Amino acid sequence: MSSGWRGATAPAGHVSLPPVGQRLPRPIFVGGMSRSGTTVVGKGLLNSHPTISVTRPAEMWFLTNTGGLCDIVDAAESGRGRVRLVANALRWGKLSPMAAFRERMEGFWYQRDWWKDGRNVGLGKAVSRGQLKDALDRFAAAFAEDPRDAGRQLAADVIDPTTIRRGKQRWVDTTPDNAYRADALHRMFPDLTMINMIRDGRDVAASVVSRGWGTNDIHKALDEWGARMLAAHRALQSLPPDQVVTVQLERLVGPEGDQDYERLLAAVGIADAGAMRGFFDHEMTTEASHSGRWRRDLDQDRQSRIDDQYARICQRLSGAGVTLPT
Repeated sequence: MSSGWRGATAPAGHVSLPPVGQRLPRPIFVGGMSRSGTTVVGKGLLNSHPTISVTRPAEMWFLTNTGGLCDIVDAAESGRGRVRLVANALRWGKLSPMAAFRERMEGFWYQRDWWKDGRNVGLGKAVSRGQLKDALDRFAAAFAEDPRDAGRQLAADVIDPTTIRRGKQRWVDTTPDNAYRADALHRMFPDLTMINMIRDGRDVAASVVSRGWGTNDIHKALDEWGARMLAAHRALQSLPPDQVVTVQLERLVGPEGDQDYERLLAAVGIADAGAMRGFFDHEMTTEASHSGRWRRDLDQDRQSRIDDQYARICQRLSGAGVTLPT
């Protein structure tokens, strides 16, 4: 693939930024409650396609975290969340939300350790500090005139080079919060495709509890699943229907998964490909999804209480029009 800008194919070192406005089209965002299949669909399945590369890192926290790019742009354009944004800046010891954003970009979001083994999983995997500084300087200079366009350009400056080096034409980000910030992401990326991953809330809650980085109370985790399902539903309402697809993990890996696989291809606008199909056939199995495993090691009384809680949550969500796992 010809990049059209100097240094795009260099694997390392400081290279020049692409011309303003030159950006890879049609980004793909996978979102949903953690442990709902966002990683396997984005980093595993779609990343296997010859035209699509997962971002590096696979979760671009700077877009949707509190005080991140979505918050900065929305507050500048419409005042949305301004009070929360200022409070977040003060929390980080900054009077300006923009200053807090830049510090996080050059700090925690640039280099953070993965909880499992301490590996760096930040933006430093994609860009050098010099490249990031140049991108942030360009962002700051253009922000006052057009916050949304400046935000889109910053994302391109950070994400596109890795995609181009891999010989791909589009990128996919797998941050779970994408679903809850779908409206803000769509304002900045009007040509996006949003994949909303859902999964039986009891399996999600049990998986969250088992990971060690969330609550250790399955009932609290189940309540959180319900709240996030509703938040995603509300955020997704503002997107054009042809730019959103909701995929249930259990169905995708189940006996009739071919139908959902075809739906996914159509939504993303890609043809089937051997490597992607191979990943789907051999890696995305019912066994790998651990469906129903939440019941393991729980006595009948505890299972019944969880079932009752789940039924109440689903009833409320159904009344709000939320698409539920079947």
